[in-house]
Amino acid sequence: MTVVATSGFLGVSWILLIVFSVLAAVCLVSLVVTRAARDVWAVRSEHRRELVRRSIFDLVMGDEDEAAAARRDLESTQGRHRQRVQDQILTMLPKLRGDSRDVLVTLLLARGAERRAVALTRSRSAVRRCRGAFQLGVLGLTEHLPVVVRLLGDPAFLVRRVAVRALGNMGDPRAVRPLLLLGEHDHRLTRDLVYALDRLGAAAAPELRTVLAERLAAGEHLHLDPAAVVLGLIGDRDAIDVLATGLESENPSLAQACAEALGRISAPESIPPLVAALLDLRPNVRAAAAHALGSIGSSVAADSLADVVEEEEPQVSRQAAEALLRLTAGRALLEASGSAYAREALALDAVRGGRR
Repeated sequence: MTVVATSGFLGVSWILLIVFSVLAAVCLVSLVVTRAARDVWAVRSEHRRELVRRSIFDLVMGDEDEAAAARRDLESTQGRHRQRVQDQILTMLPKLRGDSRDVLVTLLLARGAERRAVALTRSRSAVRRCRGAFQLGVLGLTEHLPVVVRLLGDPAFLVRRVAVRALGNMGDPRAVRPLLLLGEHDHRLTRDLVYALDRLGAAAAPELRTVLAERLAAGEHLHLDPAAVVLGLIGDRDAIDVLATGLESENPSLAQACAEALGRISAPESIPPLVAALLDLRPNVRAAAAHALGSIGSSVAADSLADVVEEEEPQVSRQAAEALLRLTAGRALLEASGSAYAREALALDAVRGGRR
């Protein structure tokens, strides 16, 4: 009886082993087939994208006959291929300028892209609202700026982020105030706000200066850092007075941003307020002012920087020493200084010089 039971157990074991082996083989074959099918699909998709790219390039850069043929080809697309063409053009638009961009925008508008984009911004799906905001932004449809501004209050963080960048791509300075207002309520979007305001460019400078001056006069100094940063990035010399006022802000982050902006603008008129800021009680402001004076590169500030090198706040003294290295009269002052930070700056400069 024991022999029979053992024989039966072995038989069942062999059957299970065969079943598992077959299943493993089937799974392996399925994986291989799936991978092969996916590779074939990827190759075909890339081929289709390449054909669309060629048509787009012919449309914007080809001769008259090539452009006409490409336009007919792109306008004749239907269904999913039509959507793929639109998506590919939208992806390319942020990288284009001038006539090339205008040609592609005209093509998309003729195909109803404006209507579809606006409809997407009203969708229940956050992903579709993102897509709608992105499309309105890259198309530069400033008449729909209120639609995108409305999305700055969307409950979904990702939608708000895409809307911020879309407003930057629109290039309309009317977006400055709502963007800065959003920054007061959602600090996670600070980098996106700087990107958007910078994309608006010099046209946004007057409004940035106005908002910054108004808030400083009202004593509301919170979360204005992006305005100061962007005024520096675009090199707006007309902003020197308001940025100098911002150096005295009770908000140390804003005061630091104003000092850094003055350094980027690098105008001689910025030197007196920056020298005064070297006496600020906040180390981050003094360090930013020292760095800014080094960026301007005027020896007028050399003696003031030499005094700062002697203090015991590491971040401030190091920035002052680095700034002196950029000034004509700075090296001599560092060599005459007894500060450890002066010796450190000279040693590091020697090492860097040896590697050049």
